Amino acid sequence: MDISVVIPNYNGAKLLKKNLPKIIQAASVYKKGKVEIIIVDDDSTDNSLDVIKDKNIIILKNEKNSGFSSTVNIGVEKAAGDVVILL
Repeated sequence: MDISVVIPNYNGAKLLKKNLPKIIQAASVYKKGKVEIIIVDDDSTDNSLDVIKDKNIIILKNEKNSGFSSTVNIGVEKAAGDVVILL
């Protein structure tokens, strides 16, 4: 079963720096299918996207701040997994 992890982000550099390595590590031990991580940035003004070092993460960026639900919907539409996990 393939899994998509969708992470909406707005000025969350500190949270990404703290938690993204744990998410990547958990995804690496999943052996029952593929795991994709999608971060949808809602036009952040901090250095959120600079924190992301893993080239396997899908990054989508809104051109303007659209709000939580629109940002989540963009990530879910892009998701290819059988199961979508929203963080």
